[in-house]
Amino acid sequence: MKNMNFQVNLQGVIDLLSNHLYSDPGVFVRELLQNGVDAVTARKRLGHVFEESVKVELFPASSTLSFSDNGCGLTEAEIEQFLARIGSSTKREDPDAADDFIGQFGVGLLACFVVSAEIVLITRSALDGDPLEWRGKPDGTYTIKKLKRQVPVGTTVYLQAKPDYEEFFEYYRVSELLEKYGAYLPTPVLLREDKYERRINDAVQPWKLSKPEAIEYIEQSTFTKPLDIIPLHSAIGGVTGIAHVLPYAVSLQDEKKHRVYLKNMLLSDKMSNILPAWAFFVNGIINTENLRPTASREAFQENDLFFAVRDELGACIKQYLIELSERDPELFQRIVLIHRASIKTMAVEDEELYALFIRHLTFETSYGDMKMAQILEERTTLAVTASVDEFRQVSRVAKAQELMVVNGGYVHDMDLIRRLPAVAEDATVSILDSLTFAERFEQLDAEDKRAAQPMLEHSDRLLERFNCRSLVRWFEPADIPVLYNTNQEANFFRLVEESEKEANPLFGEVVRVVKNDMYEQPYARLCFNYNNPMVRKAAQTRDPALRKASIELFYTQALLLGNHPMSADELRMMNDSLLQFMNKGLDGETEASR
Repeated sequence: MKNMNFQVNLQGVIDLLSNHLYSDPGVFVRELLQNGVDAVTARKRLGHVFEESVKVELFPASSTLSFSDNGCGLTEAEIEQFLARIGSSTKREDPDAADDFIGQFGVGLLACFVVSAEIVLITRSALDGDPLEWRGKPDGTYTIKKLKRQVPVGTTVYLQAKPDYEEFFEYYRVSELLEKYGAYLPTPVLLREDKYERRINDAVQPWKLSKPEAIEYIEQSTFTKPLDIIPLHSAIGGVTGIAHVLPYAVSLQDEKKHRVYLKNMLLSDKMSNILPAWAFFVNGIINTENLRPTASREAFQENDLFFAVRDELGACIKQYLIELSERDPELFQRIVLIHRASIKTMAVEDEELYALFIRHLTFETSYGDMKMAQILEERTTLAVTASVDEFRQVSRVAKAQELMVVNGGYVHDMDLIRRLPAVAEDATVSILDSLTFAERFEQLDAEDKRAAQPMLEHSDRLLERFNCRSLVRWFEPADIPVLYNTNQEANFFRLVEESEKEANPLFGEVVRVVKNDMYEQPYARLCFNYNNPMVRKAAQTRDPALRKASIELFYTQALLLGNHPMSADELRMMNDSLLQFMNKGLDGETEASR
């Protein structure tokens, strides 16, 4: 018997494995499964004919389990190579054989030290008849001895639970872990306790199911029925898989949970980056033959091959959606309706997605909510507002002028609308300037201008302190007496002035510099509608107090209708004008009753 040391200092390595490298102590089951399947693969490469299997047996009385395979086994030299030199693997020794193997013997076996204080390995090589026993401990020592008794070709690993890890040696937990990691392995995996034995992996891989079968599988496993199943494949990555379209809206910030297998062994059930970020509306189930895992084998190395595979999978999804929009437009519309918010976000950044989705996306317009395809059918000239507030100011009046205005104030809508000419050559898009919007309306004739001039001058004097100037036009609908228009620059200047009033002297000076040196003072616009009877009466009155109250009430009413914030002065103005009209009406009723 030889007493040897690992060719690496194991102090701290076990803590590294349990606290940093592996996300769950149960990964030791995956590592042993990988080693067993790799050994079976290696023996088949030798040309041996045998009934391959990996067997797991539980001994509950002693919290012990064994993993057995009838693979190639190990010679003493291979034990030195694969178990003593942590990180060595058949992949490094034989690059041509790499495609057939899932894992690496060295680091993977060390995962067992997370749950067990000792690893006992009994092996007999298919090439060398001597049975061997290897015992490894977490202090860095191990022993190798030849056994006098005969054992079958293959390898058996024995583990006994450390305190606090007994759960991972109980039937329900081991069964759960075997099903999680090995449900789709081609080599039969058998679990035995006492006299009861069952096969773990007799299910068909999801990526080999027909579409109806895949939908049923997803519904049973997630308790939600997917909208559709998208086949995935990548020749360079040896990838086959499916992506199921989620039947509910998800945020781009939500954690993506794609289930990924490497040579039919589960690598991760919450991998976020195997599909492009824009494919937020699907969850993938993917098996790959060629991508290389990281040391923890819970993710892939992000090399050129990885990114090329991801692009190929993204192309599969795009192409399928293009075909779906033609083959089943109703289903395509359901997908767009459910995921429209996130689709808009991704369409801004991806030209192909923009071209695919833009005509199916819905926007708020002066004619109500409309799909872009319908908008382009009715209008090729569009005006878009920069904010929701600006849209609210003009939408009703724009419709009366038969002007198509699109609300660009929601997230990404402005960018999406402005790019329309790239996919619709006859479309022209302009940004609506709400301050000049009223100039589109009909001018008054000379007589009406003279009649309205005193009211306009009075209005400019009253509203100067609110950075607002007045004009009068004739427009539809007649029931709107005034239209208040502002923009972001005017709003900012107004905010600066409010801050200056309330600021301390030092900050007030900073505000004055911003206001006086950096900006030319902008003004909001209050457009009186001479088509409205009340406006004409206010313009024709000879009572200055009544005209003042009318202007103040028109102005504050326009602020309220446009959902604009009101200052304390504007609130007082509204209250005073209302009280004046109430008093005048009540006084008139009193005089009439006498």
